[in-house]
Amino acid sequence: MAGEFARYSPVQRVIQELQYGAAVGRRLRASGTDLAVLCNLPLLSHVISATILRLAGIPMIFWQQDVRSDAIGSAAQRRFGRYGGGAIAWIADRLERYAARSSAQVIAISQSFTDVLHRWGVSPETVTVVKKWAALEEMPLCPRDNSWARSHDLVDRDVVLYSGTLGIKHNPGIFVEIAEALGRREPRARIVVISEGRGRGFLEAERQRLRLDNLVLMDFQPYETLPEVLASADVLVAVLEPDAGRYSVPSKVLSYLCAARPILGMMPAENEATATLGSSGAGISVDPDDYEQMIAALSTLLAEPEKRAQMGEAGRRYAEATFDISEIGARFDSVLRQVNGSVHKAPFHDVGLNG
Repeated sequence: MAGEFARYSPVQRVIQELQYGAAVGRRLRASGTDLAVLCNLPLLSHVISATILRLAGIPMIFWQQDVRSDAIGSAAQRRFGRYGGGAIAWIADRLERYAARSSAQVIAISQSFTDVLHRWGVSPETVTVVKKWAALEEMPLCPRDNSWARSHDLVDRDVVLYSGTLGIKHNPGIFVEIAEALGRREPRARIVVISEGRGRGFLEAERQRLRLDNLVLMDFQPYETLPEVLASADVLVAVLEPDAGRYSVPSKVLSYLCAARPILGMMPAENEATATLGSSGAGISVDPDDYEQMIAALSTLLAEPEKRAQMGEAGRRYAEATFDISEIGARFDSVLRQVNGSVHKAPFHDVGLNG
């Protein structure tokens, strides 16, 4: 396959996902592998790959990062309405259900996903929860005054920073609200958004229309600069739409924890990342629809450097205590050995789309 992924063209995207799934499945089948781990494939690609693997008798582990069908269904109903979007949601749910039930094991990154897996008829004995982590060893602590911050004139400013995608799970309008509010209260503050795609395009247009000079927009930065990028912030921001709380865990929060900077989460109360901020003491979480509460929480953090320092230290302590790659690796190894040891010893259960 060649060419750019048609993310925003429904027809072309479906064609590309089908082609990619077939290519992945064929490659795995031809490799002679005893076991395949599938993660973060587009839904149609995952279903096609899973089907090829099943027909070839190759067991599959589904490393579940999101409940993709929920995300697709929510977006479809916003775009196509109750009936058209509802039909797409039903199809997406059945497809992801098929992928999960085709798996010899499912490794879910959140305990909340197990309710969905149970509804799909996935046996609890084939589900293991391994919470997501960040690469702590690649995130050394950096000073606030660093070369990246200096190169972007951020050292002597209050910096509110977001780094990551702005997709269907995120509302980029939040950053317009922050920029407008801080522009009136804190003229030297800067709201830095590092992203690309449609959400970034929306912010470019709003920045120009509203003359938001304090809204700094950048392309994704080289990975090796990430420690300095995050260290340049006084407050790190995570956003998640209200209806995304049940199907997504924002991984950027995990990198933020490593950076020893306070986190402001505009996320649903039921999301696992919200619970992590509360239990670790690493930040504050507010209702993503409550802009007044959001601005008040941000203003409080910017005004209290000692509180920011305490939250940042708490986040780093949580990361050091939780992101032990040796322990995490041992849990994965256990699942891999369990599946590999049972190859060909038991038939797959029925995974029909209508069952």
